[in-house]
Amino acid sequence: MSLKDDLIYLRQLGGYIALSVVLFFGTALMGYLAASQDQEFIDLWLKELEMLKWIAALPPWKILIVIFAKNLLACAMAILLGLGLGLIPMLVVTSNGIVLGVVSYQVIHNQGVAYLAAGILPHGIIELPVVLVSIAMGLRLGHLLLLSLIGEKTDLRKEAFLCVRFLLLWAAPLLLLAAAIESFITPIAISLASR
Repeated sequence: MSLKDDLIYLRQLGGYIALSVVLFFGTALMGYLAASQDQEFIDLWLKELEMLKWIAALPPWKILIVIFAKNLLACAMAILLGLGLGLIPMLVVTSNGIVLGVVSYQVIHNQGVAYLAAGILPHGIIELPVVLVSIAMGLRLGHLLLLSLIGEKTDLRKEAFLCVRFLLLWAAPLLLLAAAIESFITPIAISLASR
C-alpha cells in the first residue's frame, strides 16, 4: 500500500469523519452550555480529570510517555472496539466532547480565551484529527459489522488490516509528536498566555 492508497481510504471514511467531528463539537458545545448553567455538572466532569493530576508532577519526558501511551491506547480502543457496532467510539467521542466543553467553560471564565488556546492548540492541531479519524474508523468498523450481520458482503479482515496500518504507520508517530509538543511546548505557550 502507498500514500495514495491511504488517501483513498481516508476519502472513503469521509462520512464517518464528518459524523465524528459533528458529535465531538456538538457534545463540546453541550458540555459548555451545561457547565454555564450547573456547577454540579462541572464538578462531576472535573472529578474525572482530577485522577490525572499525578501526571503533572512527573518530569517532562515521563509526561510525554504517559500522554503518548494514553492517547495511542484510546485511539486503538476507539478503532478496534468499533466492532461492538460502533458503540464504544460513540462513547469516546461524546465523553471527550463533553469534557472539552466543561474545561473550556472553566478556563475561559477563570483564565481567558488566550489561555485556553495556548493549552489546546499547540498539540491539539495534531492530536485531535488523529483521534477523530480513529473514532471514524471505529464507527466504520461497527457499521460494516452490522452490514455483515444482516447478510451484506463486507471485508472486515481488510478493514481491520487498514485500521491497524493506520494505527501503526500514522497515528503512533503523530501522537508521539503531539505528546512531545504537549510535554515541552504547550507549557511554554500557557506561561506566555498567562502573563
